[in-house]
Amino acid sequence: MSARGRDDRIGKRFRDPAGKTGICTDVLGRTAYLRPERGGREWPVPLADIEPVTEDAQDSDALSEKLSAVNKRSRGEL
Repeated sequence: MSARGRDDRIGKRFRDPAGKTGICTDVLGRTAYLRPERGGREWPVPLADIEPVTEDAQDSDALSEKLSAVNKRSRGEL
């Protein structure tokens, strides 16, 4: 927690045990609340189960999304 009482995890990107990533919007007790980066519903995750997403992982995720779109386009799904 910061000196002003705001949890330092809020606003940062995390991954839950299922592999979903989201922005931490709140921490209450032992639970973090993550929201999808492009909007949507928050979901609760035990604090012990989240891991920060590094810049390298963010780049990797973005590349994976682009590659997935290219593959779908090549199969005629888009």
